[in-house]
Amino acid sequence: MDHRLALRHLLGLAAAICLASCAVSDSTQYYTLGQAATGSVASRANASASRSSSAGTGSVTIGVGPVTVPSYLARSQIVTRTSADQVELSMFHRWAEPLEDGMSRTLAEEIGARVPSDRIVMFPWRGAAARAIQYQVVLAVVRFDGRPGGDVTLDTRWRILGSNGDELAFRRSTVIESAAGPGYDRMVAAMARALVALAQEIAAEIRSMPR
Repeated sequence: MDHRLALRHLLGLAAAICLASCAVSDSTQYYTLGQAATGSVASRANASASRSSSAGTGSVTIGVGPVTVPSYLARSQIVTRTSADQVELSMFHRWAEPLEDGMSRTLAEEIGARVPSDRIVMFPWRGAAARAIQYQVVLAVVRFDGRPGGDVTLDTRWRILGSNGDELAFRRSTVIESAAGPGYDRMVAAMARALVALAQEIAAEIRSMPR
């Protein structure tokens, strides 16, 4: 009887060690888009100088959102494209936040740096913020994927709405960025650069509009 009890204890201990080992060896990596857009640091510095030298331009209020993504991207796993009509979900490389939230934040930072304006609000907004918005950027993502070591494609339709909800601009933009090397970290950095390029285009459109 004592031998059987000791055996049960040993088996239980082995199972506990196995479970602990599996938990410790979890190799999942999490990514955000904003931190990868390191090339925008200089643009934000230039924007600060622009604000101090041009009174009034910083007073424009911009709302960013909603940003909608297709259902195949609305998941925590990073999606890579393996062929024209096939994608793959990575179990160990995931977004640290919903993709549309990361896109909204990055676009808000980059558009605000280029208009320039500190008055950037992200959807959803309420009350006084909603009433103060002069330009609203609405983004519908058609495609935002790529593959490590290859190209990343950002295909979007975007609109700029005025304070009364009128459509001031409607565009379709396709940005292609090279990952410039293997690995998910470089692919995510390329995705961030694609968003920066899109933000430049949107900001240029806003700057061309009357205040």
